[in-house]
Amino acid sequence: MKFARSIWLTLATATLSLGQTNIAPKQTSFPIDGYAAKVNARVITVGEVNEAMAPLLPELYRQYKGAQLKEEVEKAFRRTRNELVERALIMEAFEARGGMIPDQYVNDEIKNEIKQRFKGDEALFEQVLAQQKKTRAEYMDFVREQMAVGMMTSQEVTGRARITPEQVREEYEANKEIYFIPEKVKHSVIVLNKGTSPTDQAVKMEEARKIRQRLIDGADFAETAKEVSEGSRAADGGEYQWLQPKDVRPELQETLKVLPAGEISEIIETDDQLYIVKVEARRQPGYKSFDEVRADIKNALTAKERARLKERWIARLRENSYVVIYE
Repeated sequence: MKFARSIWLTLATATLSLGQTNIAPKQTSFPIDGYAAKVNARVITVGEVNEAMAPLLPELYRQYKGAQLKEEVEKAFRRTRNELVERALIMEAFEARGGMIPDQYVNDEIKNEIKQRFKGDEALFEQVLAQQKKTRAEYMDFVREQMAVGMMTSQEVTGRARITPEQVREEYEANKEIYFIPEKVKHSVIVLNKGTSPTDQAVKMEEARKIRQRLIDGADFAETAKEVSEGSRAADGGEYQWLQPKDVRPELQETLKVLPAGEISEIIETDDQLYIVKVEARRQPGYKSFDEVRADIKNALTAKERARLKERWIARLRENSYVVIYE
């Protein structure tokens, strides 16, 4: 690929920075001669794509290495290039409609950004621009374009993505199994190791009987577990979080399926250990109600509809434009 050298120049610089300072790679721009894409008369350079994708590099470095890292970087390059092509198409449409954003609005947006991101420190903002080799005028053009793209997207996509209550209900009924909640139980366990000799085992069984009787007589299970349990969760009072009965250790499954909430089990004996179990609470199987998931379903459907509308809109813009992708 034509952009491979420039990508790996970016990566090599980022690697050097990371290795020397043990911090995230610096976002660095490089003067690149190659074309990445062209939208009508507007050229998108490889350098522009690299600059736009620079914030993604630290996370890619964290997750991937070697050949896989190279593959993921190239995927990110293509995604970013497509986003810049879409942005250029939207700007063409904005300008064709005679759209214009006055300098005052752009300056107000920049002031707000300085306030939010730089805590009102304009000198720091100018310093960052200088490090990125950008003039204030160039940054104004960038912000102006951001605002224009946001306005156009709001008109063509966000404002048109409407989901009715009937669609939400239909989605719930059609995919109800997604909202099924299996039976779950919250339980606590006291564990005693039986020992190896018959004498040790007899002593431990008698100890277990006395502990169980204390619990039946009203002793606090968690405090008792902290005092006597030899299990790995003794310090937590023997408590486990919500689990399906099938997900607990096999020797306890049958007890957890039938033991009522608040009750103390009989002593459960295995080859090596003795268990006393208390079911703290139980959730019966069932479905989340429509009211519980209504907002989530609507948000998901709205996002899906926005994606559909944007894809259709961009396709229309492409049909009326000259778009070239340089590989």
